Amino acid sequence: MTNGPVRMLASDIDGTLLGDEAAAERFRHTWHALNRDQRPLLVYNSARTADDMLSLVEAMLLPRPDYVIAGVGTVIADMRMPGPLQAFLEELGPPFEAQTIAAVMQSIEGAVPQPQLHQLPHKISWHLADAPEAAITEIAGLFAASGLAVKLVYSSRRDLDIVPTAGGKGGALGWICRRLSIGLDEVVVAGDSGNDREMFEMPYVRGVVVANALSELRDSPSLDRRHFLASACHADGVIEGLKYWGALR
Repeated sequence: MTNGPVRMLASDIDGTLLGDEAAAERFRHTWHALNRDQRPLLVYNSARTADDMLSLVEAMLLPRPDYVIAGVGTVIADMRMPGPLQAFLEELGPPFEAQTIAAVMQSIEGAVPQPQLHQLPHKISWHLADAPEAAITEIAGLFAASGLAVKLVYSSRRDLDIVPTAGGKGGALGWICRRLSIGLDEVVVAGDSGNDREMFEMPYVRGVVVANALSELRDSPSLDRRHFLASACHADGVIEGLKYWGALR
């Protein structure tokens, strides 16, 4: 099935492009075989830092992207320029005050701050095991009642990321598309977990859910005929989905 040209692939990394070394190598070779001037833009959209993602490229585990979206949609880097895009950081607003976030989270039973290396100026991350959706909604209400405008991103049945309302994987991806004048119907997204859901919920985008995806994404009620459920896992599933959407032959 094809639905017009694909001008951008935005993919998660861990559990999606990575997780099977042989599949990741097949993806890298497949991508490099495409005509450089005609292939879609490649965007990595991950909870990892930008430096982490570029280290994977330098280790030749993944092809070089055109953009990276890091920290669950709180940093964007254009690979043609050094450093993060300041215009996006300005849209996110001032950095969070960790103590202000902690004052709300301290009342949540079982919530534990993640190590400092996972904290970013616009992302405060906690562990909260097996939280039902109602619990996340309740926490969102506590932040709203405290006058804090935040977005909560819960994934892998343990990771709670607190980001600005303009952030998140979908928010950051939408910002890039507007900047480049790329229609959302020209974008294919790929992922495997709950923090990818926001990409799939964007209007008009086409999706690839890899076969190893967690139920929090695979069984999401937001998935519809715009989203392809691959029969292959990890990067092989991304290749399968790109073929389905006509970006590969």
